[in-house]
Formats: sequence, C-alpha cells, structure tokens
Amino acid sequence: MGPGARRLMSGPEIALHGVSAAPGTAAGRAVVLDGRTNPSPTVPAHDRAEEAARARRALEAAAAELEDIAAELRRDDRSEDADIVETGVLMAMDPVLVSRVETLIAELGLQAAEALREAADQTAAELASLEDPTLALRADDVRSVGHRAAACATGALKRAPEGILIAATLGPADVAELAQKATGIALAGGGVTAHAAIVARSLGLPMVVGLGAGALEIEDGEEVVVDGDRGILVRRPDARRVSVALGDAENRRVARETAVARRLVPAQTRDGHRIRVLANASTAAELHEADQQGAEGVGLLRSELLFLEAPAWPGFREQVAVLRPVLSRLAGRVATVRLFDFGGDKTPPFLRGAIARGIDLLLESPAHLKTHLAAIVEAGHGTDLRILVPMVTGSGQLRSVREMLAPVVGGRGAELGAMIETPEAALRASEIASHADFLSIGTNDLTQLVLGFDREQSRTAPVTDIRVLRLIDATIRAAQAARIPVDVCGEAASDPKAMPILVGLGVDELSVAAARVGQVREWVREIDFSAVEKESARLLHQAGHASGERV
Repeated sequence: MGPGARRLMSGPEIALHGVSAAPGTAAGRAVVLDGRTNPSPTVPAHDRAEEAARARRALEAAAAELEDIAAELRRDDRSEDADIVETGVLMAMDPVLVSRVETLIAELGLQAAEALREAADQTAAELASLEDPTLALRADDVRSVGHRAAACATGALKRAPEGILIAATLGPADVAELAQKATGIALAGGGVTAHAAIVARSLGLPMVVGLGAGALEIEDGEEVVVDGDRGILVRRPDARRVSVALGDAENRRVARETAVARRLVPAQTRDGHRIRVLANASTAAELHEADQQGAEGVGLLRSELLFLEAPAWPGFREQVAVLRPVLSRLAGRVATVRLFDFGGDKTPPFLRGAIARGIDLLLESPAHLKTHLAAIVEAGHGTDLRILVPMVTGSGQLRSVREMLAPVVGGRGAELGAMIETPEAALRASEIASHADFLSIGTNDLTQLVLGFDREQSRTAPVTDIRVLRLIDATIRAAQAARIPVDVCGEAASDPKAMPILVGLGVDELSVAAARVGQVREWVREIDFSAVEKESARLLHQAGHASGERV
C-alpha cells in the first residue's frame, strides 16, 4: 500500500458506482489531481498585454510537451496513442482558443493560468453540447490541454504520482505521462470511448469513469480501491479487498510479461486440444494490446459503444469511419462485430423510452439495420468477418437479419451468428443453431437472468451453478450437432474456475478482455482436456442425480 497511504475515515466500505473503462483492480493511495484553487488577483490593465503573451507562450510550451509525449509513444511502437496525443497540439494552437484566452485577460484581467483553464473549460462545454458524438468526446482533450498550459504558465511541474489518480477528467496525454507510476484511474466524468480511456486500456491501467461529484470529495492520500471490472471505486476498503486488489495487480504484471514472451506459442492443452483465444475489443488500442498478448482475432467488437451519445441513428459513412480504423488491423483474421446492442443501460438519446433491446429493437427500424449491416461489411472488408446478433430468442430473428444481409454482402462473404444470453435462447439453441454459422454465449446476461442477480452481481456469480451450466451445456451440444463453432465472450471465459469447465464442455473459442488474453492462453496450456472433460461431465451428472433429473 505504500507508506503514504492512510485511512482518513473509519467505518464500513463506501462503493461509488461508475462505468468500467479499462479492466483490472488496483489498490493504493488517492492522488487527487483536481484540487480546489482560489481566484487569483486581477491583472492591472497596463500589464495585460504581457500577461496575454505569457499565456500564448504557455500554450506553445504545452504543445511542445505533447509533441515530446507523442514521440516517446512512437518509440514504444504505440503510433495509435501518439496520433491521439498529437491532436492536442492542434488544439493548443487553435485560434479560437487563443482568442478566448486573450479576451479573458484583456477584459476581465484574469491571470494567464486562470484564463487558460477558463477558456479551455468554455470550449470543452461547447464541444460537449454538440450533436456529433465524436466531436463531443474531444471536450476532455481540450480541457486537458488548457490545464496543461496553465501548469506551464505557473511553472508547475508534472509529477508522476504513485497511486490511484482521481480527477474530474483527464486527457490522453495526461494518462500517457502520469501512468509511469499510477496503478489505476478514477474519474468523476469521462466516458468509455474518450481518448483517455482508450490510452488507459492500451496501457493495461484499471479505470472507472462517470463516478460523479462524489469522487472529488476523496482526500489526497486516502486509501482506495479502483475496480475496473465492476466499474466501482471503493473508499475505506477492508483488508481483504485491498489484498485481492494488490494480488490482482501483481498477477497482471507477471501475466503480461509471460504473455508477450509466449505470444507465438499456440493455446493448446497439454494433451493437444486446440482452443482459439480471441479478444473483446472496441478500439485500435485494445487490439494493439491483444496482438501483443497473442490474440488470434476479435470474438466480440461492441459496435454500439461509440454511439451511445448519438442524437440519431448513425449513417453509413459515420459508422464506416468509426469501424474501419479498428477492423483494418484484423486483415485475414477473425473479426466478430456485434450489431448495435442498444437498450437497457445502453440506450442513446434518440432511443430513450424504447422498451425493446438488442435485435428486437433493431428489427423495429429495418432501414437503419440495413445501413448498419452495410457499414459493417464495408468496414470489415479483408477480414474473416463474422456478424453477431445480440439478444436472440428465436431463429426467426436470424432469418430476418440474413435476408437483409444477403444483398449487402455480395461476393465478399460474412458469417452470421447468434448471441445466446437468455434462458429462452439457450432452450431453443438447436433451432437457432440450424440457422446460424456460429454461436456465442454471453455468460454475464445469462447468469443474471437465470439467477435473478443484478448486472454487478452477475459478474461474480458462479457460472458453474447447475442452472446456468445446464443451459451452457445445451447450447454447446446444439452447436456441435449443427457442426458450427461455439464461443464464450462473457466474464466466465477469463475466470480461472469457470474456464476449464467451459473447455471441458466443448467450447471452441474463448473471447476475453485484451489485457487478459495472455493469461487465458497460459491457463489453456496448463490444463488437460481429457481431465476437464470428465470433470465437466461429472458436475452435470452429479447435479442431475441429486435433483432426480436426467442431464
């Protein structure tokens, strides 16, 4: 925990709930980056021209810092992250931002640092209000540039803190620069598709965003745990939670080193049974990390994440522009793109009030679904493209999608699969499999629905609960009978207890978070397929015998 860590309060744990932006857990002292600042004295009128010049020099210095950070990223073969950071250079030199800074100094007498922060915050607020979700996401980047320039104006040095970074928002360069010693990140604002989150995922830093103002009440040096798997920040963590988090961080470090060293070694059990390990990803940064750890492709690309703030259905060109940079990295490899899984806790503004979810919601807007399919096929050209249909409950939904897909595909080819994530789908797995090219089991939702847990509980609920296991087994048998591959893309695929049982039941593929690819590949190499096959059969038989049912 480090000598600087301390408990500032006593009593039970307090969990602040946000959204997972990068997986993993970490414990440490809070390093609060957004401390309160008092207003500075007004600059006298005769000194304001020089103060404006000082502000311009600070922006130039901030731009130079960003260029240095980008160059270092390129030396580390992280060109995608470098490209993201370099956008900040253009922002620092933006004439509108410069003019706004000068006006604040000339008319209000603000000091350079204060004017830089205020101008950046104003510009960020304008960007955040735009209907274009891509531009809106740059708000945090602009705010970060302004605060970096303000630090340059005051001569403040950037520190490389050791602990959990707590802030309102962060820009991509902040994450890249401060991550040298940071063990995790927790933001009051931000989003899972913001540039800072993308960089955090590429670095393997646990990150939670959207925690709200409560995160900024944490005191500097307070002991906290950030859980990027469940999307929570825990104040006053108990000793067991801290121990688990520290162990997780050490395991991730060792596992990554091993994964990179053994990335070309096949994921094959000790007795020669081959398992394909794929990545769950949404960004080029995640794909870069997955490649480093030996992923053979993508088993789940969540297409909806970049459009959660969209004011209307995104058009063909907009979707291609977002998907192509990711899919272009998968030439010749498996690229499984899930159709927009809108609904529930992933409802964009234009769909608020919608009752349906997943494929049912998409089928209510067939023209937009056709556009979505066409964009995926265009962006995925050159890959081994697979299109995954979410929340399937029957074969009729697959038939409808296939009819729309046929004229779009032409001679390029794309497989169509069903996501089995409800009890209804698992019970109809044979019927669904007869119309699918592959099946993918979403264990998070399946466990949640079967056991009646909320989404957070379902992440840690035992997939090996016999009620869940039977449905998984039925799905796998249906896929085997139809001679199509079956994949698991939920949390269970990277759970050390559940994964061997899933392999024993006969899954062909495991799709996991990019940062966990190497660890799962190593686990596969350590198991004996014949042994886990017998153990999985024993679990089913034992439970069936105890309940008097045939399994």
